[in-house]
Amino acid sequence: SSDFSKDISTPKAVMETELKHYSSLTKGTVIAFDYNKKRYWFDVVDLRSAPHGEKRDIIKVQDCDVATDFLPAKDTLKKRRTRK
Repeated sequence: SSDFSKDISTPKAVMETELKHYSSLTKGTVIAFDYNKKRYWFDVVDLRSAPHGEKRDIIKVQDCDVATDFLPAKDTLKKRRTRK
């Protein structure tokens, strides 16, 4: 949801911290976490390993440095499509 980036001043830092509760991530899954009494849902659409950035279907995130990036939220994309 686009609320995540609006409600949270440092969304990447929050996401990277919340990912520490997971041992691994699988492409195509949905993860959720609660922050400031609100639940946020995220689709895992791309996974890459370090140091070369190879695409993977599953990655271990436990005891690793994790970097995140965000695509436009689905609700934002739906609004754009309805305006056209």
